[in-house]
Amino acid sequence: MIRIGYFSFLIGAGIALFGALIHWVAPLIGPDWYAFLTAPKWVVDSARNGTAEAPVSAVLIGFLMFTCAVYAFSGAGVIKRLFLLRTGLIVISSICLLRGLLLVPLLIRVPELLSTFDIVGSVVWFVAGLGFFVGTIKNWQSLK
Repeated sequence: MIRIGYFSFLIGAGIALFGALIHWVAPLIGPDWYAFLTAPKWVVDSARNGTAEAPVSAVLIGFLMFTCAVYAFSGAGVIKRLFLLRTGLIVISSICLLRGLLLVPLLIRVPELLSTFDIVGSVVWFVAGLGFFVGTIKNWQSLK
C-alpha cells in the first residue's frame, strides 16, 4: 500500500534536491547556465566578471533547497526527526506554494515577461509545495 504522506514528501524532496543540484553546478558551468536558469542580470554579470556574488548566491540557494529536502526526508521518517519539524514543513510548504501561485497574477498582468522556464519553474515549485503540504497533513500526528 502506498502511503500518500510518505510519497508526497519524497516528491517534495526530489524537487528540492534537483533544485539544489542545478544551483550547485552553476558556478562550475558558468554564466550561460546562470542565464539559462533566468538568474537576475546582476548574477549573470557577476558570473561573467568572475566576482563572488554569483557562486556564493548559487551555493546559498542550493543549501536552502537542500535543507528543504532534508526536512522532507525527516517528515517522511527516512532520517531522524529534525528540530521544529512541523514548523519547518509548514514554512517550506507555504513558501513553495506561494512561489508557484505567483505565476497567476504574473500571467494576468505581464504574460509577455514570462518565459517557458518561468512557467515550468512555478508549476514545479507548486507541486513541491503540495508535496510538503500533503505530507505534513497526512503525517501530522507523527511529526510532533
